[in-house]
Amino acid sequence: MMAACGVMCSECPAYHAAERGIEHQRRVVEAWRGIYGLSEIPRRIACGGCLGPDEELFHSSRHCKARRCCLAKGYAGCAKCPVMTCEDLEAAQKVWDEVPELGKALSPADFDAYARAYCGHRARLASARRGS
Repeated sequence: MMAACGVMCSECPAYHAAERGIEHQRRVVEAWRGIYGLSEIPRRIACGGCLGPDEELFHSSRHCKARRCCLAKGYAGCAKCPVMTCEDLEAAQKVWDEVPELGKALSPADFDAYARAYCGHRARLASARRGS
């Protein structure tokens, strides 16, 4: 499952994390604290995917303007939108642009588990737009 901006929701450690259990959520909290400096509690590490309802979404994604735009227009992501240049999409994608650099500081296993889902978002979205 792809987020509005091209991030792979289905590969994110928060995606359906509650169903994976509290130990998974605790590992994600510890990893994200070290990687991103995020201070979170385990039970809040849970998400049903970017385009789901607010109550099933990781709290930091609820206010994403690109997501809100897609929902308001009935699109299943920015790839379906005919507008090619969009400030809301650019702001959403910019959040993830530096994540590939984490590969230099993380072990390959940690990078795969906690960062890879956020990489390649621009290319993934562009590819989805060509296939739309």
